[in-house]
Amino acid sequence: MFLRNLVTSLVLGLTISANGQNTLTGTVKNVAGEPLIGAAVQLVELKFGITTDVNGDYEIQNIETGTYQVKVSYLGYKTIKRTLEISGNVQFDCSLEPSVFISEGVTISAVRAAQDEPVAQVTKGLREIEREFQGQDASFLLEELSPSIVTYSESGTNFSNYSGFRLRGMDQTRVNMTLNGVPLNDMIDQGVFFSNFTDFGNSIQSVQVQRGVGTSSNGTSSYAGSINFESINVFDSVPSAQIQLTAGSFNTLRSSAEVRTGKMKNNLAFYARYAGIMSDGYRRNTGTDSRSFFFSGAWFAEKHLLKFTGFIGRTQNELAYAPVAIEDIRVDPRTNYISPNDVDDFGQWMAQLQHNYQINQRLSLVSTVYYGGAGGDFPFGFTDDFGNFNQINYPLYNDHLGAMSQLNYVSTDSKTEINGGVHAYSFLRTNIEQVVPDFDNPYYEDESRKDEFAAFAKARRTFGSLTLFGDLQVRAVRLSLEPDTEFLGVEATIPERDWVFFNPKIGASYTLSNKNSANEYSVYTSLGRTDREPTRFDILGSTQINSGNISIAQDVNSVDAEYVNDVEFGVKTRGRDFAANVNFFFMQFENEIAPIGEFIPEGFVQVYKNQEASYRTGVEADFSWRVIRRVRIYGNATWMQSRISEFAPENEDIVYKDVTPILSPDWNVNTSVEVEIIDNLFGYVSGRYLSESFLELTNDPSLIVPESFIVDLGVRYTILENFEIKVDLNNVFDELYYTNGAPIATAEGFTPGYFVQPPRNVFATLTMKF
Repeated sequence: MFLRNLVTSLVLGLTISANGQNTLTGTVKNVAGEPLIGAAVQLVELKFGITTDVNGDYEIQNIETGTYQVKVSYLGYKTIKRTLEISGNVQFDCSLEPSVFISEGVTISAVRAAQDEPVAQVTKGLREIEREFQGQDASFLLEELSPSIVTYSESGTNFSNYSGFRLRGMDQTRVNMTLNGVPLNDMIDQGVFFSNFTDFGNSIQSVQVQRGVGTSSNGTSSYAGSINFESINVFDSVPSAQIQLTAGSFNTLRSSAEVRTGKMKNNLAFYARYAGIMSDGYRRNTGTDSRSFFFSGAWFAEKHLLKFTGFIGRTQNELAYAPVAIEDIRVDPRTNYISPNDVDDFGQWMAQLQHNYQINQRLSLVSTVYYGGAGGDFPFGFTDDFGNFNQINYPLYNDHLGAMSQLNYVSTDSKTEINGGVHAYSFLRTNIEQVVPDFDNPYYEDESRKDEFAAFAKARRTFGSLTLFGDLQVRAVRLSLEPDTEFLGVEATIPERDWVFFNPKIGASYTLSNKNSANEYSVYTSLGRTDREPTRFDILGSTQINSGNISIAQDVNSVDAEYVNDVEFGVKTRGRDFAANVNFFFMQFENEIAPIGEFIPEGFVQVYKNQEASYRTGVEADFSWRVIRRVRIYGNATWMQSRISEFAPENEDIVYKDVTPILSPDWNVNTSVEVEIIDNLFGYVSGRYLSESFLELTNDPSLIVPESFIVDLGVRYTILENFEIKVDLNNVFDELYYTNGAPIATAEGFTPGYFVQPPRNVFATLTMKF
C-alpha cells in the first residue's frame, strides 16, 4: 500500500510539474513595514506551507490553476486568510497586526536582537536551515549560516562524532548557546557537544548567531558571541509526518522520523522526532552510533501558553581527540593515535517547561523552569612498560537545575520596548576515575558546584528613523571545588571563587530610507563590555585535583576572570533581490585566559594564566543576491587581525612582542551559487577559503595550519513539495586540508599536528512528507 501511494504521488508530482506553472510570490511585513522572517504562508487546500526568508519574501511554484485559500501567520501576530484566484504569476503582499493571543515566540524575545538593533547578527529561519541541513553536526550547519565561524571534525567527516568550532578565532567555551532561552552550555566547562543530541538541526525553527558581546543572554558569558536556537513552533505547524533518510561516504547511514499535529480543536499541539546515525568515520577507529529523541507539546488559551520541550540523546563514539603529526599524516592521512578500544558512551538530556502569560496587548510575562543533565563513560587506553594494555575510565555526571522569568513591554505605538528578567541555576558535577574493569571501586572522585544569579534590563526607543538601545546585565557567580582528600593523601580544602560582573551595552541604529520603499538602508553602532569567569580546566589544567595543581587551585588569584570591550559598526541594505550586512568590529581584551604557564607534571597542558592586553579587529560581511529569477549568489566573509601585546613563556628568557593568537586566520570566505535548472531542480556550487593560522604563540612559521580552498557541489530536486532528493559532493578536488591542530613534541623539538578534515565524499538524502 505504501509503495503504491508513493508511486502515485510521484506520478502526480511529475504531472503537476509539467502542467502547473503558476507561481505565488509576495512579502510579509508588520504594520511598521519591517519584514517578518519565518512567517508561515500556507495553501490550505493543498495542505502545503512555506516560510518567508530574511527579507520577508516567499515564493510557491508549480501551483495548479484554481481558487485557493491562502493563510499567513506569524508568532505574536493576527493570522490573515485570503481567497485568491491563481493563474499565472500572482503576487500577494500583506501586513500583519500584533495579536493579544499568546505566542511561542515570546520565549526567545529577551535573548534575541531585533533586526534593527545595533548587533552583529545573522538570523535564519526554517527555510534557510532546511536548505543547508542534511543531518550534519550543528557546528557545521552554523558555519554555513554565519560569518567568522571555523569548524573542525575529530573523525574527519563533518557529519558525526565530536566536532568543535571557533567564532572570531575564539573557542566555543566562549560562546553562549541557548535553546528557547535555556542554556545548553556545560556551566563548569562552558562548552557544548552537539554529538550527544543527534539531528538537532532538524528540530529547529530558527537560529540567531550574534557575534561579539551582543545582547544579554542566559547562562555562560557571551564573550565571543551567542547562538540562540528556537525549537519547532508546534502551534503554527501543519499536521504532517516526515521521514528522512541519508546515506553516504564512510558507511554513513542516518534516519529520522517526525510527526506534527498542528493546533488541534482542544488547543493542544505536539511535535516529536526520533533520529539515529551510524558512521565508520574517515580517520581510523572514529565510528559513531547515536540516537536521539526530541519532543514538544503545548496547550494554548487566549492569554496563556504552557509548553514543554525536551530531548534526550545517547552516543557511542570511537575517540580521536589527539592531533596527528604531519609526518604520520603524509604516510597515512587516516592515522589515529587513540586506541581502537577507547569507545565512549555518553548522553545528554534536557526538559524545560515554559508558561507564557499575555497580561494585555502591551505586557507579557514568560517563566521557565528547566532541568538538564549529562553523563557517561570516557575511557583512555595505554600500553604499560610490560606491554600490557590498560584502560582508565573518566566518567562524569552533570545535573543542571534552573529557573528564569522575564517581563516584556511594548508601547501602544510600538516605538518603545522594555525587557527585564532574572535567571538562577545550580550546576553540580561529579568527576570519577576508575581502572577498567573495576568500575565499583573508583580510585578518584571529586565534586564541583556552580551557582549563579543574574538579572538584566533592556530598552529600545524609536524616534523616527533613529533607534536607541541599552542593555545592562548583572551576574553573581560562585564556583566551588571539593577535592578527593583520600586520593591526595592529605586534608585539603579549596576556597570558593566568587565573581560579580556588570555588563553594559549601548547602541543606536539609523534608517537611511523609507521602510516602505523597495530598498532599505541602515547603519548601526554599539559599545559593550562583558566578562568570562575561568572554567574548571582553566583553574586545574587537568581533569583531576592532584598534588601537582592543588596549590594552584587553592590560590584564588592564580587565574582571574577575563574581560572584553567590544565596538561594532555596520551597514545593512535590504531589497527585493539583494540583502547585505557589512560589519566592522574591534574587540579589546583584558586578562585573557590562555595556557602560557609552566607544564603540570600530573596534568596534560600548561598552567592557564591571564595574559597581557590583546585585541581582535576586522570586517565581516554576509549577503544574498538573486541575480535573475533562477540564479542566486549568497555567502559570507571575514577579514580579521588579532594581536597579543606580548607573550613571555615560563622558564624562558625571551619576550615575544605583538604576536598573533592561535587558530585565528586573517581570511575566512564562504560563497555559494544556486541555480534553478528547471522547476524545483536546483544545482549549487560553493567554495570556502581559509588562510593560514598559527598553532602556538611564539608564531613559529613552521608551526602553522596551512591555507585551504575547498569546493562542494550539490543538487536538490523537489516533487509535489512532498518528496525531496538532495545529493552533495563535498571536497570535489579531494584536497588534504586541516582547520585545527596543535604542536606535537618530538625528540628534535616540535612538529605540527593536525586533525585531518574530510576527503572527497558524497551524501544523499531523501525527505518524504505526508
